[in-house]
Amino acid sequence: IRPAWSPPDDQKRTMTPRDAIRNGADYLVVGRAVLAQKDPEEAIELISLEILSS
Repeated sequence: IRPAWSPPDDQKRTMTPRDAIRNGADYLVVGRAVLAQKDPEEAIELISLEILSS
């Protein structure tokens, strides 16, 4: 799962959190998009906002 604002890096098949929820996901696993940020809490907040805007 990669937020819309996160580069895909080495991942070939990615999906935004919003698309994953729309496609029926119950859980999201988000690693590098959060852990690689200077402010991981802000990254989580941005992901939450992205999901809520679905």
